[in-house]
Amino acid sequence: MGRIHGDDKEFAVEDYYLFLPSVRELTHGSGYYTIGDSDSPRSNSRVCFQKFSADTEHFADLRQAVALEDRSGEDPYFIAIGSVDVSNARIPKNPEGYFLHVEAKGILLAANTEQGLFYACCTWAQMLGQSGSRVRSATIVDWPTLPNRGLMVDISRGRVFTLDYLKQLVVQLSDMKMNVLQLYMEHTFQFSGKEQIWEGSGAMDAQGIIQLQTWCEQHFVQLQPNLQSFGHCNRILTTDGYRQLRESDLFWTLSPALPETYTFLQSLYDEFLPLFSSDLFNIDSDETYDLGSGKSKELMAEMGDGRLYLQHLLRLREMAAKHGKKIMVFGDVIVRHPELIGELPDDIVFLDWIYDPKPHYPTTSLFGTSGKQFWVCPGTGSWNSLFPRQDGATKNIIGLVGQGISEGAKGMLLCDWSDHGGYPMPKPCEYAYAVGAQMSWSGSVDSIDSVERCMDRFFGEPGFSQLHASFAAIYRLPALWSKNRSQCVIALFDEPLTGRTITAPLPPADLVALEDLPEGIEGVLDPESHHLMRPVFQLSEETLSRIDTLAREASMLADALRDRDRKKQYAWISNAFSILVEKVRLGREIRQSFLDHRVDQDQLLDWERQLRLLKQRFVYLQISYTLVWFTYAVASEIDISLTYFAHALERLDYLQSWITRQRIALQEHREPDFALATYETAGYRSLPSY
Repeated sequence: MGRIHGDDKEFAVEDYYLFLPSVRELTHGSGYYTIGDSDSPRSNSRVCFQKFSADTEHFADLRQAVALEDRSGEDPYFIAIGSVDVSNARIPKNPEGYFLHVEAKGILLAANTEQGLFYACCTWAQMLGQSGSRVRSATIVDWPTLPNRGLMVDISRGRVFTLDYLKQLVVQLSDMKMNVLQLYMEHTFQFSGKEQIWEGSGAMDAQGIIQLQTWCEQHFVQLQPNLQSFGHCNRILTTDGYRQLRESDLFWTLSPALPETYTFLQSLYDEFLPLFSSDLFNIDSDETYDLGSGKSKELMAEMGDGRLYLQHLLRLREMAAKHGKKIMVFGDVIVRHPELIGELPDDIVFLDWIYDPKPHYPTTSLFGTSGKQFWVCPGTGSWNSLFPRQDGATKNIIGLVGQGISEGAKGMLLCDWSDHGGYPMPKPCEYAYAVGAQMSWSGSVDSIDSVERCMDRFFGEPGFSQLHASFAAIYRLPALWSKNRSQCVIALFDEPLTGRTITAPLPPADLVALEDLPEGIEGVLDPESHHLMRPVFQLSEETLSRIDTLAREASMLADALRDRDRKKQYAWISNAFSILVEKVRLGREIRQSFLDHRVDQDQLLDWERQLRLLKQRFVYLQISYTLVWFTYAVASEIDISLTYFAHALERLDYLQSWITRQRIALQEHREPDFALATYETAGYRSLPSY
């Protein structure tokens, strides 16, 4: 294997440049080009040259020397330095494709569109980050697999990001060559005259949307409107003045039986949709659990639930068309009625969402054979969790996007949800963003190790993937992984003496993460769930020891991170894992000692002290959580998350006072409550999760 030297580093030839996403064609040359202030660049794209010069300014100030030329006819867009011939550029036909060439006598970036040239600049920036001012010769020809490569972030479940954070996110997405952003909205837009719906939620206003869209356009990212328009309307339907629009007393779905429903939605569309230049509009309309159970029951009996749903889509399509928009819709309802898909207009884009790793996705094949437009929608696996369910998310993204490409999908929309308050930290989702960018641009992954090496370079964090590996290993422990949630976050907020992670059965020996439950183990339906989940299993001492070891490893790796915000978030996660281990261990020790009648005064005093210190750790965790929150989000509904801390602290405080009462009983020569009969929980179990 040949090796070359760059600055103070030695690389295998094939590893000298690592790009995220990987490029189609890369040929290394033998020379170098050294950037200097004497360079005389020329270009016919002001916007792309601004990015090029900004990325290069650490090494040379090129802005004063640039010669901006007019572009005529079919001439390519380009940026050139030195004696290079633009006519020699091998530009791919794909409108987002580009050509990048570095040799000893100059540099050339060229594309048929400004967007393509912008992506050439993104690759150039990664080259500079790896080589410094002495850029090794190379030729790159690159273009995307999918034309639509997007991310949807949830701003409706408690957390609304600041405009500054969203702008940073747009820059990161564009650097990854992703070109679509959606903000999932239920009630978090400041609709005029409807203040009761969005009050206290940190809702975005029209000016914020306009500013964000302008920023997106500058980075060749399409900001697509997203507004829930059927199910998931609980906040709206529990608000005075809108309750009559509910389908049922579940207060979940807008009733299609009421003309007022469409008057209401049209008023939202009339104010919201004109803010966006995109011609696509995501109406969501997923998980309509109570459709046909209330006011539309007669319609359901007459039409059938599939046709009732179809009728609603067609109404929304007409309403959106008034503003020049074509609708996108999540496909989970319509796939239950495949015979109706052919009746829907061809301009509707179906969003095929599945967030679990599977060897094959039947709905993707269904949409593929339907001839309709569709995108695939994998998930980051970050919601209801302290850290993303990374293994599952990675397999989901690679498998679903790969199958989508083969079945004719036109895009990927990676979904980053924030169920139950949005308490997970956002930075760890960057790993899934990177995998999504790789799959949607390049269409494949050679190996996850190769993608991780590219991530380390892209984020400028040599230990990034190793840090993620430590956390991901926690979720490989059989008791911890579950579809749509992780047991770690349940353990953190679990009742300290009677919680499921202490009292539930141990996991069976043949339980494996990411695989089906063993025979004889049934899924459970939690109170707020509509999907069967894995049971919550007891966390054994062996499991807790492993979590503790991995959390310590992660803490040391997090301390070496260069990005300040990233370091704070990963440090918080490490600390949360450490606290949950201490909490479960202490709770189990106390519980077992009482049940075994092994309690004395010294032990009770020790437990009081340990609980006092554990409460203190919990308070510090809560304070640091709040401080970190305000680095990326407005106040929004942080109360949802802080309530979880408050409940857990109340339970720890109650346990401490209960222990004190047992000590006093011993001192008064009374028998402690060995059976825990006086220990009251007021029905508390843990935080809500699916």
